[in-house]
Amino acid sequence: MPLPFNDISAVTVNRIVPELVDNYYKVSPVFVLVFKGETVMPFPGGNQIQQPIQYAPLKAGPFAPGGTFDISYVQTDTAMTFNVKYYYSNVTIQGTQLPLNRGGMAVMSFVEEKMINGSQALAQSLASDLYGDGQGTVTPQIAIDGLLAAYDDGTNYPSYGGLPRAAIGSGANSGINGYYINVGGPLSVPALQKAYGQATFGNRQPNLIATTQSIYNQLYNKMVPAQRVLDTNSDLFSIGFQALRFNNQRLVVDQYVPTGYVFGMNTDFLVAHISDHELFSFGFTGFKELPNSVDAAGQLCFAGDIVASAPRLGFIMAGVTG
Repeated sequence: MPLPFNDISAVTVNRIVPELVDNYYKVSPVFVLVFKGETVMPFPGGNQIQQPIQYAPLKAGPFAPGGTFDISYVQTDTAMTFNVKYYYSNVTIQGTQLPLNRGGMAVMSFVEEKMINGSQALAQSLASDLYGDGQGTVTPQIAIDGLLAAYDDGTNYPSYGGLPRAAIGSGANSGINGYYINVGGPLSVPALQKAYGQATFGNRQPNLIATTQSIYNQLYNKMVPAQRVLDTNSDLFSIGFQALRFNNQRLVVDQYVPTGYVFGMNTDFLVAHISDHELFSFGFTGFKELPNSVDAAGQLCFAGDIVASAPRLGFIMAGVTG
């Protein structure tokens, strides 16, 4: 068995760089915009999150002199409802490490680093489920109601927010339908333009498009030779994310977007409802000593959900290859 130390290592300590470098977690500009943006809404309590929507017009039209009006009552409003969803990340500390990681020999606090990891783990779980459904097909029903269900046109998810889509509209971008297409091949700029146009209503349109690095590269190679569209002015650029401009809207890489997908969304109508309870707004339970042990565990917690109040302003392009 070789000796564990030589002449030098026996009398020389390691130089530990006082900075822990993350080589695991991915990044999500959409998570930053949705969960930390202007559309975050505190959730003060209640059984569910209820979003009122208008789905039908009142009676209107021409009338002849002496004619009568149709004054029959018209139902025009209803509401989508969403359950509060709960998330956690766990931090367990081995008590036997505490007397070792202290004093001048402790370059950094391993407890603080575990807490940072815990906050990143919680953010990762939410960022990943943002592109799920929360209906038990891709992500479980206890997960947040993600964009897969929000911007579907009824093809894969016939209901959203507790409402049957067909009951209040049919066809793409009607009622609470988004625009969904399975591309089944490489993405072309005309196809992206069609999806963008389908989700445009007057001065309202998708203001953020998120996709994978591979698809972003396809679009970059097609768009940049024709025009200079790199965005260096938006709120995304100010926090370190680069974006292309498509129809003057941001097109970004989000590493949590599933392979082969492009999501178009209007963040003005994509609201993160986050509990204003101290514990469930990314709060910490505190470390609790484990029975019959010197170890302790604590949890970072979240309660809330994501609501797309205007699904017709979004689109999903699936099956993109290349």
